[in-house]
Amino acid sequence: MELLNKSESEIIEILTPIAKNMAKAWSNDDYHTFIAFFEKDKKGLLTEEDFKTQRSWVAEELGTYSINKIESIHKNPSNVVITWKVGFANRGELGLGIYRFKEINNEIVVSSCIYFH
Repeated sequence: MELLNKSESEIIEILTPIAKNMAKAWSNDDYHTFIAFFEKDKKGLLTEEDFKTQRSWVAEELGTYSINKIESIHKNPSNVVITWKVGFANRGELGLGIYRFKEINNEIVVSSCIYFH
């Protein structure tokens, strides 16, 4: 696929559904779908128990979340970092979702994601 050789609009078209799928999985308390695109060696770093604990802390206060418009996109030599505005069901102001994507053996993976609210 050669993600890093794609145009910015092509990258957004490819990566936005992954981020939206992760947001939906988080909101639905679906651990397995949430980690589906994680790098293989990072899947084990977030256990299902840790996922549920983190989610219980955040979901109670913020509720579900959704990916909104792109704030920034940055191509590095080995990955793509996209920052989205993130809407939270229990909060009026938007937060940020920052995802780092890589391509390994023609497969798109999430090497990190973090949310600021």
